[in-house]
Formats: sequence, structure tokens, C-alpha cells
Amino acid sequence: MRVTRIVRWTNLIIASALFFFVVLIGSLNTLIATDRAPAVLSAAFPATSAANTSSPSYQPEQPCSYSDRVDLRVIILTYNRPLSLLKLLESLDALETDGATAALEIWIDRSRKTGKLNADTEKVASAFQWTRGPTRVHVQPTHVGIYGQWIDTWRPRDDSDRELALILEDDLSVSKYAYRWVRAVFAAYSHRTDFVGASLTSHQMVILSPRPRGRLAGPKNHTVIMYKCFGTWGFTPKPSHWRKFQVDYSLKLQ
Repeated sequence: MRVTRIVRWTNLIIASALFFFVVLIGSLNTLIATDRAPAVLSAAFPATSAANTSSPSYQPEQPCSYSDRVDLRVIILTYNRPLSLLKLLESLDALETDGATAALEIWIDRSRKTGKLNADTEKVASAFQWTRGPTRVHVQPTHVGIYGQWIDTWRPRDDSDRELALILEDDLSVSKYAYRWVRAVFAAYSHRTDFVGASLTSHQMVILSPRPRGRLAGPKNHTVIMYKCFGTWGFTPKPSHWRKFQVDYSLKLQ
């Protein structure tokens, strides 16, 4: 499985920083891959009308819990790249869900300097109607940055694998078989105590150890690689580990 990605050094730095937070909760591995209008919500003040009964329970700097139950929750993190966001949304419209229930949550951050929202990004997000399930657009009340976007936009309901979240930054395009692959990986490896999640990242990963150097790769006849890393390019965390990570991260902030 391959995922098209525009590689940026800033994302590599962010991935490295998040990796060190993840290893705080243990020595864990990641498996890596070689019909309605959206409701626009404010993350600070989620709507409570009958039309939005499935809006999340959210408070700033606390992980967001959702009241509806789905098999797949796609979390999109975006800020000011409307064209890239549109490309990602269009690729998601071809996603094979195999009859699973799904929901799309688009989280828009604000400018760190001005606190303003990117109007074009909000326009693209609000106009999109996902064919696979309901779409909700969440506007952050203030600038939360990459950590706030990643850590606080999905709180697993429990430790089971009943609901999986596919977390995507806005400059990705995903394969139509992404969810099928992720679900198969969880079915095969989720019982392992050293399995922390699955990433759609393929050949962009760099070997962490000094030797051998180069890109991470596995046998050509294999579709997964198990490696201790944080794959930010299409990540599906194991719910039980993600909950522990969120707790540990919040304690570090106190």
C-alpha cells in the first residue's frame, strides 16, 4: 500500500517529537504499510440542537469524545491548505468501507499569530458532503497547534477495537483500500502487547538506528513492517494504547 505525500522537513521534526512522547508509555511498535451536508461546529461550544445530537463532548486541551458509535472515524487535521484538503477529501470519497459505519470529522485550527480562521479552508470543508457517512466540521476556538490537533481530536470510547480512527493531516491522499488494510492489520496483530497501531506510511520512513542507514523496507512479498516509530502519515492508533498516551500526556502538562 502506498500513500502519496508531500514530504516536508517540518513534519519529520514533528514526527520525531511525537515519537518521544509515545515511547513514554512503553516499548511499542507500529505496523506500517509498504448524503448530507456537514454540520459546522465550534469546538468550544458544540451545538446541542436536535440536528446535531451526535456532536462531540469537547473542552479545550482535553481529548474529544463523540456520542455516536461508528466502526471508522476519519479525523482530518487542517489549517490553511484548502487545495490540499480538497484533494484529500476527494480521495476519501472513494474509500472502501465494506459496509462499516463511518463518520468524517474535520478539525480546523486557527492562526497562532492572529487567531483567525482560514476562510478558504472552512469553505472547502463546509461544502464537502462525504458519501460514506456524516460529515462534521469542528472549528478550534483558539490556536491549538499540531499537538492539540493530534492528541485532543479523538478520545476512544473504551479499550476495544470496535471503533478505529484514521488520523490524516491535510496534505495526504489515501488509497481506496486504506480502511480495508487497517482493519486487516488490527485483526491480525491487535492481540500483541507491543502493537500500538498502524500507519499508511510506506517508503518515506527512515531507519532510526545508525546502522544500516536509509529507508525502512521489508521483504517484497510482505505488506506490513513492524517497527518502533511514530507514523504520522495516516495513523490508526490502537485505542487502549492511545487512551494511555492521552492520560500520560495530560499528566506531563500538569
